[in-house]
Amino acid sequence: IPPPRKWSHKHIVLVALIGSLVVNAITAAIFISISPAHISFSIENPTTIGNKVDQDTKYHNFTLVVNNSSPHTAVHYGALSAEIWYTEEAWVPAVADRRSLDNGTTQPPGKEARIDLSAEYWKSEQGSTPAESSNEKRSPPPAPADDKDWSNCTVLVMGSVWFKSKGWISTRSYDVRAQCSQVNFNTRGTFPCNN
Repeated sequence: IPPPRKWSHKHIVLVALIGSLVVNAITAAIFISISPAHISFSIENPTTIGNKVDQDTKYHNFTLVVNNSSPHTAVHYGALSAEIWYTEEAWVPAVADRRSLDNGTTQPPGKEARIDLSAEYWKSEQGSTPAESSNEKRSPPPAPADDKDWSNCTVLVMGSVWFKSKGWISTRSYDVRAQCSQVNFNTRGTFPCNN
């Protein structure tokens, strides 16, 4: 290659093409490294436990299994909640126990997280509508007073996540939703979710 002062037009075009290829390769590498990881959800071992003191209260527990298939990208969880829909109109909120995550927020790359969730159902209080507040999230609608069949529930999981690659490159926050249909709280098993 001749010195830069003696470059012909062909040399200049060749250097410009090589330079643009290098810039494109670096840009592609950055976008690939910060792209969101693929996470999939399923529900394991849904159970119903009665309260010995208060017969009208039941606890519906399940384990949310989140599989992070990315070998290089960690998942960080902001908000995480679930709703158990036991009819088309009635649901109960479920609370997540995030102790299984690193620092309560992080799922390492290529790992599976098991997050326990629990919903409390008060049969005797379902006849009255909960108080509404402009600052609060929506409340579950009242349910009929009779015993409910918990063998065909839909579990809706909602969360806010962001992804971190190599500990220093972070994506924006994403809202994720997963719906798990035909979850049976009377039988232990695994139920896949559509996300």
